[in-house]
Parts: sequence; structure tokens; C-alpha cells
Amino acid sequence: MADPIDPRVSIGHVHLKVADLERAIAFYAGVLGFEVTTRMGDSAAFLSAGGYHHHIGLNTWESRNGPPPLPNATGLYHVAIRYPDRAALGNALRRLVDARVPLDGASDHGVSEALYLHDPDGNGLELYWDRPRAEWPRASDGTLRMGTDPLNVKALLDEARQPPSVGNPASASPGAATLSTATRDRLSQLRTRLLALHKSLLDDARVAYEMDRGSVSSKGHLLQLVINDPFFAWLHQISEMVVRIDEATASEATASEADARGIFDQVDKLLLPSESGDVFARKYYEALQRQPAVVLAHGAVKKVLKQPQ
Repeated sequence: MADPIDPRVSIGHVHLKVADLERAIAFYAGVLGFEVTTRMGDSAAFLSAGGYHHHIGLNTWESRNGPPPLPNATGLYHVAIRYPDRAALGNALRRLVDARVPLDGASDHGVSEALYLHDPDGNGLELYWDRPRAEWPRASDGTLRMGTDPLNVKALLDEARQPPSVGNPASASPGAATLSTATRDRLSQLRTRLLALHKSLLDDARVAYEMDRGSVSSKGHLLQLVINDPFFAWLHQISEMVVRIDEATASEATASEADARGIFDQVDKLLLPSESGDVFARKYYEALQRQPAVVLAHGAVKKVLKQPQ
């Protein structure tokens, strides 16, 4: 038998063939939250967590407008994305629920807890976290005893948390300065103007959708599209910032001045239009070129961000 593999070896990234690059980016970036690090025009994109060069590659080189893989075909059974702890997995579940992405299943394997689903191209995904090795169930001879028991999805969702860098009230460290009245007022102004910007962008996106895919029949129909259709997924990032402001300014919150600065900084970085950036940056750039209302709303948000801290 050959010598065992070096225990430091890990699987670095997965590269997937997709039918629609924008749709795939909307899912992996807009829903799961990976960041686009590099694009190759409209044919490929590379995404990562935490600034790594890429954990996920997506391309349409051989698969543009192609069908999903057949159930009885060989290939990947699923791609597993490991989260650092249970709360982070809970947060991933919250994002899926907010985006109305259905699960195929959820299991407690003893060594891990896992969520199962498919991406828009039909590729299987497992989102999971590992329990500490000392807690892994083992038989009397020391071998692992993995099982497949039902997972309490509600309990996992209850454990969801916001990333500490974007104003999570629970992330305020002991002794950190709580929000001043001036900062609360500024956050309130930012929330109001983000909502106005979101409305202007949504109005513009609706026109583009109707030109490409047909009429939107009602406000209810539009709401379902905004929630479920990848065409509108890029707008979720603004909605998420509004939610984080609400959490930071809630009456029971313990957010700090540092948390507020994190919110202001992230909004400032988000609203950077670019012809060659990620999905949000490019669609934001295009909306600014088309709609004066978006330009005015953008300026109003930037005016709040430029206020002295």
C-alpha cells in the first residue's frame, strides 16, 4: 500500500460548468454570499470567501444554455461547502430562506450537520459544519460511526448570526462605546435613503425585465420575482444592509460605534459602480447610466456616508 497522503492536503476549489453565468453568480454571490474575485467577460467568473483567489469557478465555455446533468449520469454527486461553526451554517440557512431557495434535505451525521440543495444548474450542494473531532461518535474499536438522523432545522435557523464586520449587535465587545444619538440618526438617514435607492433600482430592473421576459402583472407578481428570480438577486445586497441597520438600531441592540462604522464602510464599498466589476457593480453602473432617479438616489446615500463620524 502506498504511503498515506500528507495530512495537510486539502481540496482547494471546484470549477463548475453552468448554462447561464449571470444566474449562477446571482446564486453563489447574491444568495450564498461568495465574493467575485475575477471575471473573464461573460464566459467565466471566480468567487471566494475571505479574499482567497477562488473557491468556486463558473464557466460557460462548453455549456452555455445547456441542460442540467441527467440523474443517472456520472459526475459530481454534490459539492460540499464547509462552514466554520453551527452559527455560520445557520446564517447560510437564513440566506436560503430569505431567497426562497428550497432544501432537498437536512441531516445530522454525528460528525457534522448538513443541508442539501441544488444550484440553478442542477448541481448538488451540501452546506455543512463539522463538530469538534473529540465529539465525533466512534465504535469501541475507534472507527467512526456516521449516521443520517433528522436535523432540527428550526433550531439551526435560530442560531443564525450576522457577520461581526457588518454591525451585528451581538458582536459588540465588552466596554465598546454604544451608539450615540448622532450615529443612530445617521443610520436612520442611511436606511431611508437606501430604501429610496432600492426602489429606484427596482423600478429600473422591472422595466429591463419586462423588455426581456414579458409583463409583470401585479405588485404581488413583482414581489415574488424579487424574492425568487435570479434576475433581481443582485438587489438583495441592498435589502440585507437595511436589515443590518434595523438590527443595529433596535431598542434591545447593543451595537457599538465600531459596528456602525462597519455598516457605513460596507455600504460605501458596495455602491461602487464598475463596467468590469462583479454582478452588483456592473448592474449598478448600467442603472446609473440609464436612470436619473438612480443617480439622485445614489447621491443622497453618498451624502450621508460623507458626514463626519
